[in-house]
Amino acid sequence: MLPGWDPECERRTKEILYRCLEELGATRAALYLAGSEDCFEIITSYGFGKREAISAAVRPGDPLYDWIRRHRTTPAYLNDVHEDPPLGRMLENSGTTRLLTIPLTIGERLVGFIDARDKARRLPYGAEDVGTARAVAAALEGLLKELRLYEQEEAPVEAEALPTALQRMLAAAPPAGLHRQSVEELAGLLRTYGRLPGVATLAVMVTDGTTVRVEVFRTLPLEQQEREALANHQLRALEEIGVRVPPPARWGWSEEDSGGEERRREEIRTAVLHAGPPVWLVASVVSPAASPVAELLLTAAGRHVAQSVLLRDYRRAARNAARVLLEPGEQSFPHLRQHSQTVSELAQRMAAVLRLSEQEEELVTTAAYLHDLGMRELDYPRVYRMERPGELERRLYQRHPVIGARIVESITFPGDLTGAIRHHHERWDGTGYPHRLAGRGIPLASRIIHLAEVYDVLTSNSSYRRPIGRKAALETIRAEAGRQFDPDLTGVLEEAATS
Repeated sequence: MLPGWDPECERRTKEILYRCLEELGATRAALYLAGSEDCFEIITSYGFGKREAISAAVRPGDPLYDWIRRHRTTPAYLNDVHEDPPLGRMLENSGTTRLLTIPLTIGERLVGFIDARDKARRLPYGAEDVGTARAVAAALEGLLKELRLYEQEEAPVEAEALPTALQRMLAAAPPAGLHRQSVEELAGLLRTYGRLPGVATLAVMVTDGTTVRVEVFRTLPLEQQEREALANHQLRALEEIGVRVPPPARWGWSEEDSGGEERRREEIRTAVLHAGPPVWLVASVVSPAASPVAELLLTAAGRHVAQSVLLRDYRRAARNAARVLLEPGEQSFPHLRQHSQTVSELAQRMAAVLRLSEQEEELVTTAAYLHDLGMRELDYPRVYRMERPGELERRLYQRHPVIGARIVESITFPGDLTGAIRHHHERWDGTGYPHRLAGRGIPLASRIIHLAEVYDVLTSNSSYRRPIGRKAALETIRAEAGRQFDPDLTGVLEEAATS
């Protein structure tokens, strides 16, 4: 048992653990926390009987230990014991058949996990459970922080691949920041640079002011003094532009072989590629003395980042133009504007969960903002917020997707903006409007917008109907998966709505 664990801690954690039964339907669940000797110790559980063996500790080499390490960043489930034979045998030996694991992290450290088994009514776990699982994890992580069992500032920072580190730091970046796809392109570009003649080492630092990641591509392993020289170069570059650098405990450092052939490490050149906030990027090149390659590479990388930011600025300008299109002149539609903004933000988060390309994400975001554009040409003040519209009002309302599509059809936009707006009221079963499209015949952007809009209508105080809670709204939508909604996207909505 962990030091300082008392009956009050037990009571509070068990209350949260019971949410797995109440909200996920898990008939059994156990909480494990990091203990000594790199193992996880059981803290509390419910539902396991004497015949259902459950380990007191999960150690390296155990199937469950390997599983949780593979799925340390997100809840993961197993419904077929044949998908992972070692883990499947463990489940069968304990008299269970389905598993959902929920990782718990403090800062960058994996401090524990929840082992949830066998849903009620023998139902399988699915994507729709991920958002709820994350909410349970957030509650437990909050309690662990309050109890100060795992101090966040002293937790070791594990090195990780550059794209992953950058994506996390850029997740909350404003529209002018770098997009995930641009980050991945930059990471690939830098890896390519690391293999060029004349490049012995290439190091990239990313920091958001609270943590630092350094990814190094080198032809030969670095000595400790060489690592310190690189770090000091990058620190000085940040200090010169007034950036507060986090303490060493918040640094992560990772190295990999670049595949290049240059062996001479005589000179370091460093440049700031992107000056935040919210994120700063610094690159260093180690090369033979007086080699021109470092200057050329740093200039090229800086231009790549600058062009990515410029592209994002243009796209932000396009969104501002969309806002003007929604409310031209002096006539204002505050409820329409608020609804459009909320649907657009949720649709963008869904596109991010799906890891759509930058162009596809921009199409979804803009089309979601303009999806009800056609309403402004109808009798909007009378029709839009009617709780019980008559047949005439329904027919009038159902014209708005076609009218909105006609308004934007002359706009040059990457992707099918017109189709995304025209079909956002189509249904998965083919009973929607205006053209009764069905299944994957409905544009993906339209399917995303439809889900985001219905969620906002169900939960918003500015809706034409009485709002319901988030959980009830998701249950309502989940019940219509495969009929009104794309069944593959309902779990995506849940993850986006709870992120």
